[in-house]
Amino acid sequence: MAIVGLLAIFGLQYVWLVNTYKLAKESIQFRSNEVFKDASMQELFHRMEELKAELKKKYAVQDTIVGVKVELDNDHDVAESGILNDNANQWLMSNMYVSIQEAVVKKYEVSVSLADLDSIYRANLLMEGIDAEVVCCITDSSGNILKSSRALWMRGNDMLKTRLYPTNCKRTENLQAFIVNPYWVIFQKMTLLLIATVIMMILIIGCIVYQIRIIARQNKIAKIREDFSYALIHDMKTPISSILMGIQILETGKLDTRPEKRAKLFHILKDESEHLLALTEKVLTLSKLENHQLNLFREMLSLRSMLDDLIEKFSAKADKPVHFSLALEAETVVADGEFLKEAISNLIDNAIKYSGASVAITISSFCKPDGAVVIKVKDNGFGIPLKDQSRIFEKYERASATERSRKGGASGFGLGLNYVFRVAEAHGGTVEVESIEGEYSEFSLSLPQKEFLDSVEEK
Repeated sequence: MAIVGLLAIFGLQYVWLVNTYKLAKESIQFRSNEVFKDASMQELFHRMEELKAELKKKYAVQDTIVGVKVELDNDHDVAESGILNDNANQWLMSNMYVSIQEAVVKKYEVSVSLADLDSIYRANLLMEGIDAEVVCCITDSSGNILKSSRALWMRGNDMLKTRLYPTNCKRTENLQAFIVNPYWVIFQKMTLLLIATVIMMILIIGCIVYQIRIIARQNKIAKIREDFSYALIHDMKTPISSILMGIQILETGKLDTRPEKRAKLFHILKDESEHLLALTEKVLTLSKLENHQLNLFREMLSLRSMLDDLIEKFSAKADKPVHFSLALEAETVVADGEFLKEAISNLIDNAIKYSGASVAITISSFCKPDGAVVIKVKDNGFGIPLKDQSRIFEKYERASATERSRKGGASGFGLGLNYVFRVAEAHGGTVEVESIEGEYSEFSLSLPQKEFLDSVEEK
């Protein structure tokens, strides 16, 4: 519908431009005829003035009168040769003009000066706001050029012609002018319209493209939500099934006499319940972080103590060998301990998930010149393709998840890195990634300290 509407608008705009072009061309045609008629009269009077000056010099007299005899012929051909012969005045002026032209040529043998007519006509057109190249000609009754002010190549519709203005009563010779570049003149008259049309078309096309992008984005979001819902339900299904199964076993009382297995089952139920709770809390926390509704409690934290706890946790629960190494130049950091610990936990968890049979994780920290603390988590995993690195922090984004799953990693459903991004953003910091596919991934979490430390000093 949008494309059909756009085509309809283009069609209407095209019709409008064509009609406007025709009107502009007709206007220029009419004005050029009127201006050429006046220019030919001016050239005639200029010729008579030159003749008068020449006679005055020739006969050495103070005053000279150039006289011509005008005969008004009511011949049909002469009447038809006039311009707009719909009233007596126009008929009279037309016949007077033709008679004067013929008398000057016959009596004084002074022909039309096409060069002067050319200059006068062009100057008069400029006064009318028409800047055009013109050529004036003498033609026969059929419009064939007998003489021109300069070389002229007939190009059909490429030139705009004036009407024929006869110079004798038999119309064997006529004056006519050509505007060589009428299209340029017409487009000059339509400049504002063309600019407005281009701007309107750009706006319309921009709106259509924007609309299509919104539709495409909505479809993408709908697909992402569908995938996320499936992944979330799938991830929740296992702990829920385990909890239900454990409850059913406990209800039977079969483990009442076997305390060791009963305790182990309770431990499994607790772990699965914590898994579900952590999952729901992460979703709720992300929602609050996105809406800026979560209040952070910043305090001075010991990075080494926090990282030791995380290393102990992941070393115990990992199902493959994991080697941790620490290189801490900055031992303390100002942040919300709960959220920072969860963010680093997500980075470590991803490093283990998206790695091979053996994992080497290096965690380092240092202070930047501006006082910000940078925490880096580097692994020797599968790496992230360059084309995916700009999207991995988006919510529900699972860049290369399928390929990683084939290599032994977990697909997940795109909350971990978005959580890290939101936590960094809430602290006024940033998170960046550097990765080479097949070699390593390194995430850098930068947390500013100056603002908090300055507030503490003020207190």
